[in-house]
Amino acid sequence: MIQPESAIQMASAPARIAFFDLDRTITRSGTYTPFLLHCAQSNLRSYSGIPAALWAMGSYLARRTTRAALKARMLDLSIAGASRTEVSAWAEEFVDRWLRVQVRPGALEAIQRHRQSGDRVVLATASFDFYAKVFATRLGLDDAITTKSVWTEADRLCAAVDGENCYGEAKVAAVEKYLLAFPSRPWFVFYTDHHSDFDLMEMADAGVAVNPSAKLRRLAKEHQFPVVDWG
Repeated sequence: MIQPESAIQMASAPARIAFFDLDRTITRSGTYTPFLLHCAQSNLRSYSGIPAALWAMGSYLARRTTRAALKARMLDLSIAGASRTEVSAWAEEFVDRWLRVQVRPGALEAIQRHRQSGDRVVLATASFDFYAKVFATRLGLDDAITTKSVWTEADRLCAAVDGENCYGEAKVAAVEKYLLAFPSRPWFVFYTDHHSDFDLMEMADAGVAVNPSAKLRRLAKEHQFPVVDWG
Protein backbone atom coordinates (compact mmCIF):
# COMPACT_ATOMS: atom_id res chain seq x y z
CA MET A 1 0.00 0.00 0.00
CA ILE A 2 1.31 3.46 -0.93
CA GLN A 3 1.92 5.46 2.24
CA PRO A 4 1.65 9.27 2.59
CA GLU A 5 5.09 10.79 1.99
CA SER A 6 4.95 12.61 5.33
CA ALA A 7 4.52 9.27 7.12
CA ILE A 8 7.58 7.60 5.63
CA GLN A 9 10.23 6.84 8.22
CA MET A 10 12.33 3.81 7.43
CA ALA A 11 13.97 1.76 10.17
CA SER A 12 16.59 0.38 7.82
CA ALA A 13 17.85 1.24 4.36
CA PRO A 14 17.12 -1.12 1.46
CA ALA A 15 20.09 -2.31 -0.55
CA ARG A 16 18.79 -0.54 -3.65
CA ILE A 17 15.99 1.77 -4.78
CA ALA A 18 14.71 2.08 -8.35
CA PHE A 19 12.99 5.42 -9.08
CA PHE A 20 10.75 5.63 -12.15
CA ASP A 21 9.32 8.72 -13.80
CA LEU A 22 5.75 8.19 -15.04
CA ASP A 23 4.89 10.22 -18.15
CA ARG A 24 6.58 8.90 -21.29
CA THR A 25 8.82 6.67 -19.17
CA ILE A 26 6.38 4.10 -17.83
CA THR A 27 3.60 5.35 -20.08
CA ARG A 28 3.85 6.04 -23.81
CA SER A 29 2.62 9.64 -23.48
CA GLY A 30 1.72 12.33 -20.98
CA THR A 31 -1.13 11.59 -18.57
CA TYR A 32 -2.55 14.84 -17.19
CA THR A 33 -4.59 16.13 -20.13
CA PRO A 34 -5.80 12.60 -21.04
CA PHE A 35 -6.88 12.14 -17.42
CA LEU A 36 -8.91 15.36 -17.45
CA LEU A 37 -10.46 14.39 -20.80
CA HIS A 38 -11.35 11.00 -19.31
CA CYS A 39 -13.08 12.78 -16.43
CA ALA A 40 -14.97 14.92 -18.94
CA GLN A 41 -17.00 11.86 -19.95
CA SER A 42 -18.76 12.13 -16.58
CA ASN A 43 -18.27 15.85 -15.98
CA LEU A 44 -19.72 18.01 -18.74
CA ARG A 45 -18.17 21.19 -17.31
CA SER A 46 -14.80 19.87 -18.49
CA TYR A 47 -15.88 20.19 -22.13
CA SER A 48 -16.97 23.82 -21.73
CA GLY A 49 -13.56 24.65 -20.28
CA ILE A 50 -11.54 23.27 -23.20
CA PRO A 51 -11.09 26.63 -25.07
CA ALA A 52 -9.89 28.34 -21.90
CA ALA A 53 -7.63 25.39 -21.14
CA LEU A 54 -6.03 25.70 -24.57
CA TRP A 55 -5.48 29.42 -23.91
CA ALA A 56 -3.82 28.56 -20.58
CA MET A 57 -1.55 26.04 -22.30
CA GLY A 58 -0.60 28.69 -24.85
CA SER A 59 0.30 31.08 -22.02
CA TYR A 60 2.53 28.42 -20.49
CA LEU A 61 4.26 27.70 -23.80
CA ALA A 62 4.86 31.44 -24.16
CA ARG A 63 6.41 31.36 -20.66
CA ARG A 64 3.83 33.75 -19.22
CA THR A 65 2.83 31.31 -16.46
CA THR A 66 4.36 28.43 -14.48
CA ARG A 67 3.68 24.70 -14.73
CA ALA A 68 2.07 24.73 -11.29
CA ALA A 69 -0.22 27.62 -12.26
CA LEU A 70 -1.15 25.86 -15.50
CA LYS A 71 -2.03 22.64 -13.68
CA ALA A 72 -4.14 24.53 -11.15
CA ARG A 73 -5.90 26.48 -13.92
CA MET A 74 -6.74 23.27 -15.79
CA LEU A 75 -8.25 21.84 -12.62
CA ASP A 76 -10.24 25.05 -12.19
CA LEU A 77 -11.63 24.65 -15.71
CA SER A 78 -12.46 20.97 -15.37
CA ILE A 79 -12.86 18.89 -12.21
CA ALA A 80 -12.27 21.30 -9.31
CA GLY A 81 -15.14 20.90 -6.86
CA ALA A 82 -15.55 17.19 -7.55
CA SER A 83 -15.74 14.93 -4.51
CA ARG A 84 -12.88 12.68 -3.47
CA THR A 85 -15.11 9.70 -4.28
CA GLU A 86 -15.71 10.95 -7.81
CA VAL A 87 -12.03 11.70 -8.45
CA SER A 88 -10.99 8.31 -7.07
CA ALA A 89 -13.46 6.53 -9.35
CA TRP A 90 -12.23 8.46 -12.40
CA ALA A 91 -8.63 7.65 -11.46
CA GLU A 92 -9.32 3.92 -11.15
CA GLU A 93 -11.10 3.86 -14.52
CA PHE A 94 -8.35 5.88 -16.20
CA VAL A 95 -5.53 3.72 -14.86
CA ASP A 96 -7.42 0.55 -15.81
CA ARG A 97 -7.57 1.76 -19.41
CA TRP A 98 -3.99 2.96 -19.56
CA LEU A 99 -2.53 -0.20 -18.07
CA ARG A 100 -4.05 -2.09 -20.99
CA VAL A 101 -2.85 0.11 -23.84
CA GLN A 102 -0.47 2.88 -22.75
CA VAL A 103 2.20 1.29 -20.55
CA ARG A 104 5.56 0.50 -22.15
CA PRO A 105 6.34 -3.25 -22.10
CA GLY A 106 9.95 -2.53 -21.14
CA ALA A 107 8.78 -0.55 -18.11
CA LEU A 108 6.78 -3.52 -16.84
CA GLU A 109 9.80 -5.78 -17.36
CA ALA A 110 12.13 -3.38 -15.53
CA ILE A 111 9.73 -3.02 -12.59
CA GLN A 112 9.38 -6.78 -12.34
CA ARG A 113 13.15 -7.24 -12.53
CA HIS A 114 13.74 -4.81 -9.66
CA ARG A 115 11.00 -6.38 -7.57
CA GLN A 116 12.44 -9.86 -8.08
CA SER A 117 15.83 -8.52 -7.00
CA GLY A 118 14.32 -7.25 -3.74
CA ASP A 119 14.79 -3.58 -4.64
CA ARG A 120 12.47 -0.87 -3.37
CA VAL A 121 10.58 0.55 -6.37
CA VAL A 122 9.32 4.13 -6.23
CA LEU A 123 7.39 6.37 -8.61
CA ALA A 124 8.76 9.94 -8.85
CA THR A 125 6.50 12.09 -10.99
CA ALA A 126 5.09 15.56 -11.47
CA SER A 127 1.65 14.01 -11.94
CA PHE A 128 -1.02 14.68 -9.33
CA ASP A 129 -1.28 12.24 -6.45
CA PHE A 130 -4.95 11.39 -7.02
CA TYR A 131 -4.14 9.29 -10.09
CA ALA A 132 -0.36 8.79 -9.91
CA LYS A 133 -0.68 6.83 -6.68
CA VAL A 134 -3.22 4.56 -8.37
CA PHE A 135 -0.63 3.82 -11.07
CA ALA A 136 1.93 3.06 -8.36
CA THR A 137 -0.39 0.72 -6.48
CA ARG A 138 -1.55 -1.12 -9.57
CA LEU A 139 2.02 -1.54 -10.81
CA GLY A 140 3.07 -2.98 -7.44
CA LEU A 141 5.38 -0.12 -6.49
CA ASP A 142 6.34 0.57 -2.89
CA ASP A 143 5.91 4.36 -2.78
CA ALA A 144 5.03 7.37 -4.90
CA ILE A 145 6.54 10.85 -4.89
CA THR A 146 4.02 13.12 -6.61
CA THR A 147 2.58 16.58 -6.96
CA LYS A 148 0.15 16.96 -4.07
CA SER A 149 -3.45 18.04 -4.49
CA VAL A 150 -5.50 20.29 -2.20
CA TRP A 151 -8.91 19.35 -0.79
CA THR A 152 -11.56 21.20 1.19
CA GLU A 153 -12.74 20.03 4.60
CA ALA A 154 -15.72 18.53 2.77
CA ASP A 155 -13.36 16.47 0.57
CA ARG A 156 -13.85 18.53 -2.57
CA LEU A 157 -10.93 19.01 -4.96
CA CYS A 158 -9.43 22.51 -5.06
CA ALA A 159 -7.86 24.17 -8.10
CA ALA A 160 -4.45 24.35 -6.46
CA VAL A 161 -1.14 22.61 -5.90
CA ASP A 162 -0.10 21.79 -2.34
CA GLY A 163 3.47 23.08 -2.11
CA GLU A 164 5.66 22.65 -5.19
CA ASN A 165 4.88 21.07 -8.52
CA CYS A 166 7.09 17.95 -8.40
CA TYR A 167 9.14 18.85 -11.48
CA GLY A 168 12.78 19.77 -12.06
CA GLU A 169 14.39 21.19 -8.93
CA ALA A 170 11.29 20.41 -6.87
CA LYS A 171 11.51 16.74 -7.83
CA VAL A 172 15.20 16.70 -6.88
CA ALA A 173 14.30 18.12 -3.47
CA ALA A 174 11.47 15.59 -3.04
CA VAL A 175 13.75 12.64 -3.85
CA GLU A 176 16.44 13.98 -1.52
CA LYS A 177 13.84 14.28 1.26
CA TYR A 178 12.70 10.72 0.59
CA LEU A 179 16.26 9.41 0.86
CA LEU A 180 16.75 11.24 4.16
CA ALA A 181 14.07 9.02 5.70
CA PHE A 182 16.63 6.19 5.73
CA PRO A 183 19.38 5.91 8.36
CA SER A 184 21.95 5.60 5.57
CA ARG A 185 21.76 6.59 1.91
CA PRO A 186 20.79 3.63 -0.29
CA TRP A 187 22.16 2.95 -3.76
CA PHE A 188 19.61 4.09 -6.36
CA VAL A 189 18.89 4.17 -10.06
CA PHE A 190 16.72 6.76 -11.81
CA TYR A 191 14.77 6.04 -15.01
CA THR A 192 13.39 8.94 -17.04
CA ASP A 193 12.61 10.13 -20.55
CA HIS A 194 13.10 13.86 -19.98
CA HIS A 195 15.98 16.27 -19.53
CA SER A 196 14.19 17.96 -16.62
CA ASP A 197 15.29 14.92 -14.58
CA PHE A 198 18.92 15.11 -15.65
CA ASP A 199 20.09 16.39 -12.25
CA LEU A 200 18.52 13.31 -10.67
CA MET A 201 20.28 11.06 -13.16
CA GLU A 202 23.57 12.68 -12.18
CA MET A 203 22.75 12.40 -8.49
CA ALA A 204 21.85 8.72 -8.81
CA ASP A 205 24.33 5.87 -8.68
CA ALA A 206 22.93 4.92 -12.07
CA GLY A 207 20.84 6.99 -14.47
CA VAL A 208 19.00 5.52 -17.45
CA ALA A 209 17.45 7.46 -20.33
CA VAL A 210 14.24 5.77 -21.46
CA ASN A 211 12.98 6.55 -24.98
CA PRO A 212 14.49 9.99 -24.31
CA SER A 213 13.61 13.42 -25.57
CA ALA A 214 16.09 14.81 -28.08
CA LYS A 215 17.80 16.95 -25.45
CA LEU A 216 18.11 14.09 -22.96
CA ARG A 217 19.46 11.83 -25.70
CA ARG A 218 22.23 14.37 -26.37
CA LEU A 219 22.98 14.72 -22.66
CA ALA A 220 23.01 10.97 -22.16
CA LYS A 221 25.50 10.57 -24.99
CA GLU A 222 27.73 13.36 -23.64
CA HIS A 223 27.71 11.94 -20.10
CA GLN A 224 27.71 8.27 -21.12
CA PHE A 225 24.37 7.33 -19.57
CA PRO A 226 22.73 4.23 -21.05
CA VAL A 227 19.79 4.79 -23.40
CA VAL A 228 17.08 2.14 -23.62
CA ASP A 229 14.02 1.61 -25.81
CA TRP A 230 11.12 0.24 -23.79
CA GLY A 231 8.76 0.10 -26.77
